[in-house]
Amino acid sequence: MKWTSRIYKFFIDILYPNRCPVCDSFIGYDKLICEKCITQLPYIEEEYCIKCGKHGCICGKHKIYYDKCLSFIYYEGKGKDGIMNLKLKCGVNFAEYFAEKVVTALDERGLLSQIDFITATPTTKDKLQERGYNQAFEFAKHISKLCDIKASENFLVKTDSELNQHELSSAERKSRSFKAYTLSSKAPSLSGKTILLCDDVITTGSTLNACAKILKKAGAERVICVAIANTNHYSKNKK
Repeated sequence: MKWTSRIYKFFIDILYPNRCPVCDSFIGYDKLICEKCITQLPYIEEEYCIKCGKHGCICGKHKIYYDKCLSFIYYEGKGKDGIMNLKLKCGVNFAEYFAEKVVTALDERGLLSQIDFITATPTTKDKLQERGYNQAFEFAKHISKLCDIKASENFLVKTDSELNQHELSSAERKSRSFKAYTLSSKAPSLSGKTILLCDDVITTGSTLNACAKILKKAGAERVICVAIANTNHYSKNKK
């Protein structure tokens, strides 16, 4: 963390004491998550398909438009608490914490230097008004600050606001996702570019896949996806 950022956080903490985005306990001004929650987060430690991002690889079952997909925790327990607080209570520290892990993971795989733009799965205007921000783009912005690659919301638009994704079946998600997103009229030229596409949670992969398809159709050469959490739990009984 840069010293200017530390000073800013110190003075902000005087007015608005810093809290853990997972358990809501008070933490130091220079901390992102409390030490207890860090140890209790359900980190993904098992191998998964780096292409589709799933333990039960779906590459042979569906056309995958994105090129790689990384995620870091399971969407359960403390992981789910952190995501819900990020969505509902502006727990942006959670996004910042995992942004650091994204940059490290991309750099270790030799992918970071290839990225031209960073964007995120869009939300509807209604959700944006309700929450005041798009949690996926908050994640993207923190990644952008760490690696000095431009992040922009002016790539994709979400038009379908009838149902939330979590209320749909897998088949409904896939069908609706390809109709729910369009290319923004403000999108820059994507010809030959590599795009980092961010989201908070990957469930079936339909949202990321639909967005990647649009970006590829607009000329993007590669789309690399990152999500904080993954709902695809690895069964310990399979060991």
